[in-house]
Amino acid sequence: MDYSRYGGRRQAFVLVAAMLWAALLLALAPGVSGESATRPEVDEDPTGAPYVAGELLVAYEPGTSEKAEEAVVREAGARTLENPPEVDLRLISFPSIEGEASEEMRTGALEQELLDLEEEPQVEAADYNYIREVSFTPDDPKFDDQWGLTKPGFPDAWSSTKGRGAKIAIVDTGVDQRHSDIGRIVAQKDFIEHDAVADDDEGHGTHVTGIAGALTDNAKGVAGGCPRCTLLIAKVVGPTGVTTDSKLMKGIGWSVNRGADVINISLGDPGNSSVLRSAVNDASAAGVVVVAAAGNERTTKRQYPAAYPEAIAVSATNRKDRLARFSNRGQWVDLAAPGRNILSTLDGGGYGEESGTSMSAPFVSALAGLLASQGMPADQIRHRMQTTATDLGPTGKDPRYGHGRIDAARAVR
Repeated sequence: MDYSRYGGRRQAFVLVAAMLWAALLLALAPGVSGESATRPEVDEDPTGAPYVAGELLVAYEPGTSEKAEEAVVREAGARTLENPPEVDLRLISFPSIEGEASEEMRTGALEQELLDLEEEPQVEAADYNYIREVSFTPDDPKFDDQWGLTKPGFPDAWSSTKGRGAKIAIVDTGVDQRHSDIGRIVAQKDFIEHDAVADDDEGHGTHVTGIAGALTDNAKGVAGGCPRCTLLIAKVVGPTGVTTDSKLMKGIGWSVNRGADVINISLGDPGNSSVLRSAVNDASAAGVVVVAAAGNERTTKRQYPAAYPEAIAVSATNRKDRLARFSNRGQWVDLAAPGRNILSTLDGGGYGEESGTSMSAPFVSALAGLLASQGMPADQIRHRMQTTATDLGPTGKDPRYGHGRIDAARAVR
């Protein structure tokens, strides 16, 4: 249907759809208990644009009586939800379509209803009740320098969820406990010094933690990829920057026992241990998403635990969406994420840029946390991240980017 002749009426469609959806968001906004409040069923038009399932917006020809408008709605088997006085249109719904469990059946039936309404002589224009959400922009002063968050669309994703209720475990060198921009640590364990305070005496873990879960919208420093996720900190690496499988496995097991939804492992080695794989398998079987860095040796040689099939291996991209020069690659890579000049928290209270697949992995972990907060199980989280990723290399899965660079905005929609 050609809408060019409708001019302002078409713009009114967009405006009213946005206002109506904003009202729905306010009415259904989550309380203090979490972000899992029920939202309207969302379907997509043939281009992938989301709209409220079973609803259409209808504008009538000038001079159409209210009785005639109601007759059109009634004959279509619909009911009027909104008849805003500010604009001459109606928001209508089709109960029989809304009650259909199959999205394919809903979208097909609603498309036919739309076509039928467009043929009605009293109808000037009709369309889906498209969903248009504002993007959340945090007030963290260094947010504008965080290209690693904006390139994959995290700000748009935050309009749908900020991760409340999900737990991300950072199995690394610990974290700077005094850093003012890191919080929401619900449990921690030091497997180096064998105590309950996982202080960072190397710095790597603090930077990784900030990428995934820095305090956000607190007028300080940087934002984290999963702003409302809580953190589990397992220190398995000391000041030398190395660890052993025995310590790494303890960190993984402890994280699973503490209810982690996601485990981030920004470390690895070529050693293919069946025992370590068993630990990763156990975590996966427990419903945990295990994310690991692919490594920075610019090689195709498999790194573990990233290369275990049960883990998600992450390569690194730069600002131009190209593979970072240092990044490992190979058929075992699952996803890619920003990893060059990534700004995050530093040990000692400051902020700085670091590069590496160690920085890429927590972006994927943050996205997994956002999806977990939407009630998605681990296997679906992995599938969702892969199928919504931006394909950067040859069509389909490839050795450099795996299924592609993550797209948070598409994944949480």
